[in-house]
Amino acid sequence: MKIRTRSRLILVATLMVFLVVLSFITQSVILQSFGVIEEQETTTHVQRYISQLNNEIEDVGATCRDWAHREETAAIFTNPDGEQNLSRIFQPVSMKNLGIDYIVVYDASGHPIFSETITKDGSTTRGVPPELDHIIHDSIIIEGMPGGISGRRGISSIGNNPIILAGYPIQYKYQFNNTTGTLVMTRLLDEERIDILNQMLQVVGTLEPFPGNSNNEKMSPLDEQRAKSGATIIRPLGDNELEGSAIITGIENHPSFLLLKIETTRPVYQQVLRSIMIVAVAVIVLMIAFLLVVQLLLQRFIISPLSKLDNSMKSIGSSGDLTLRIPENGDEEILSLTQSFNQMLDQIQQQQEKLHDLLEEIEQQRDDLSNARQALANRNRDLEELNRKANLYLDIYLDAITYEILNAIMGLRGYAELLRETTQDSKDKFAEKIIALAKRSNDVIRNIETISRIYKNPPEVREVDLAYIIKKELDSRINTCVHMDGCNRKVIANDMLGVVFDNIFSNSVKFGGDKTEITVSARDTPEGLLEISVSDTGPGISDTMKPLVFDRFTQDTKKRSSFGLGLHIVKMLIESYGGTVRADDRIAGEPQSGTAIRFTLRLA
Repeated sequence: MKIRTRSRLILVATLMVFLVVLSFITQSVILQSFGVIEEQETTTHVQRYISQLNNEIEDVGATCRDWAHREETAAIFTNPDGEQNLSRIFQPVSMKNLGIDYIVVYDASGHPIFSETITKDGSTTRGVPPELDHIIHDSIIIEGMPGGISGRRGISSIGNNPIILAGYPIQYKYQFNNTTGTLVMTRLLDEERIDILNQMLQVVGTLEPFPGNSNNEKMSPLDEQRAKSGATIIRPLGDNELEGSAIITGIENHPSFLLLKIETTRPVYQQVLRSIMIVAVAVIVLMIAFLLVVQLLLQRFIISPLSKLDNSMKSIGSSGDLTLRIPENGDEEILSLTQSFNQMLDQIQQQQEKLHDLLEEIEQQRDDLSNARQALANRNRDLEELNRKANLYLDIYLDAITYEILNAIMGLRGYAELLRETTQDSKDKFAEKIIALAKRSNDVIRNIETISRIYKNPPEVREVDLAYIIKKELDSRINTCVHMDGCNRKVIANDMLGVVFDNIFSNSVKFGGDKTEITVSARDTPEGLLEISVSDTGPGISDTMKPLVFDRFTQDTKKRSSFGLGLHIVKMLIESYGGTVRADDRIAGEPQSGTAIRFTLRLA
């Protein structure tokens, strides 16, 4: 990448980062400041609204108190025509002007004797909503106080409409017990009255029942708990409005709440956003101007001298003439760089001369090395011929020795058998030992032949029948008890696989006796191989000896006298087939219950 391009990218990136950080800080600080002001304004609106609701409550309470203390109201309890008097006392027009929508009169026992609803058109209907009677008995005329709680007033809701209600005792001065009943007046805060409140307070507010639980989708449990404690919850409704919410406790003795919501416009916030955008545009314009000025200065004092230096270097490089030098002029940094480059050219020229001499010396050494390599090749061929002859002689000696030993053992075995047939019982044991020794020597010789065959001429692997190989080995073991399970499989091996089973069977009989039971089983492994287990009921192998039994001439003096070469040959053959072999317990965790030799083979 050119310096000009890199410098421009660095400048642009630096300015962009600066612009983003500046915008973030400006927006955060300014908007946070105005956000605090807006929250304070919204909180004020909420408090004004709650104060106005308290005024409404006091207004209904004062109206109820005035009408409850009138003598004509109390006189209805002594007048037989009292209900008609109540209809005349509570005139619909008067009640409508006072903002009363429901009137209920209770006797001294707490039973309603008069109830009336004033409709919007000024007419009246008998009765009030049943929910109102429940609210009154739950807040004003509670159980145990049939006369009611004097002056009890507050806010509640019927359905989705909030109401204000107040109750005062009706007193009659000529009675010994001057409380003769209770008067309850209710004002319904319908949409019309809420609109009047909004216009009077110059806000947009709503008053609705609050569920009072954490399942409210519009308020989190934490905000709900804060609101119930008296806090005002402020939440933005976008860039244009804020919502302030507060919870008002109802008049009921059990907790009931009304949710007050005040929506406040955000003209200042919008103006601040516009101002921030104007500032951002101005900053971008200034940044572009700054970028152009800096680029011109870089071009004049840095990039242009470096370009001239680069062109001079390319000219020297293309010509290949190391005697040329770059003119030394310009600012200190450019001058220092030019001088360093000229010094480097001097050093390169000197090194080139030395390199020429070194190449001539290397060419001479290359000729000498070629002659030495030819002599080494001739010597290597001589050594290979000598090694071939040595192996030939070793094979001849091994075959001769094996042949002679086998002949001697066969003669020894024949004479021993004659000796056993012609001598007395006391000499039979000695003859049997001679035969056993000869058989053991024969096994050792056969193992040596097998190892020699594996190393010298390893047979090629092919597809073989596992069950056929096992049965072929069992033909020579008439007295050996062997069970097969799942062995009708084709595997990749050769005819020497029989040597594997022969050595394992021999070890099982050798250390377990003729009564040892042998089981050969096969199962598929997750790796796609066939695991073959040859288990016996012999004395088993200790855990410390299991990893060592496949080494040559390993001995376990506690349970087995010698493993010899048999299991070592097993390991060599299985690994030549591409498998693995290990010693295990016939029953896991019980070495004394018998041994299991497990090995894997590839499936055909």
